[in-house]
Amino acid sequence: MAEKHKSGGSDVSSKKCRTITMETKKEIIKGSEKGGTPTEMGRDLDIPRTAIMTIPKDKARIQEHVKDSAPMHSTVITEQCVGLIAEVEKLLIIWLDDQNKHRPPVSLGIIQEKARTLYDDLKKQQGESSNAEPFTA
Repeated sequence: MAEKHKSGGSDVSSKKCRTITMETKKEIIKGSEKGGTPTEMGRDLDIPRTAIMTIPKDKARIQEHVKDSAPMHSTVITEQCVGLIAEVEKLLIIWLDDQNKHRPPVSLGIIQEKARTLYDDLKKQQGESSNAEPFTA
């Protein structure tokens, strides 16, 4: 005998949930700007058409998030700055632990600003030459 489901209920276990990365969302936005249809992009990316349709609508919010996030490439650090940057990292970790204990909201921008402040303070204390490359958190 076939298994019966309650009326109005759905089989949640059959749904496939997965997150869409920001990189994929950027691809979808570019594709929609070039005239790609949600059906085509959904087929190519193995994402439901309805999910594809909502992403271009959130374009401004997604671009704002991507703008505030850390870049996906690495930076080469010269040896003279390594000691100073390592010290900034240690102090930043201590500061973040303290922030986590007190639970204030911390965003990427706040962390970057604190890292810049710590770097500038350490640079003044250690008397590093002002010819050093500017620090970007």
